[in-house]
Amino acid sequence: MTRFVTALALILTACGSPQPAGDHSHAADEIIDAAKSPQERAQLTRVRDEVDAAARERIKKLDAEIERLEKENAELRKRGQVSK
Repeated sequence: MTRFVTALALILTACGSPQPAGDHSHAADEIIDAAKSPQERAQLTRVRDEVDAAARERIKKLDAEIERLEKENAELRKRGQVSK
């Protein structure tokens, strides 16, 4: 269990932390820049922003789960049910 929690924490940390509110992911920038019209650019930007918002929400939930698991793990260690 300890290895699982540690591995999970490392993986989620490697996935990155939430971006600053004024920033966005840059993976779609090239596609957005190549849009054929302002309307297409606006639609692509809107979709990118929606995906970013969903990713930030998912990261927030995962961070909360990591915190919960760390507390649970600490409690189990106190009781001697989990080795370090």
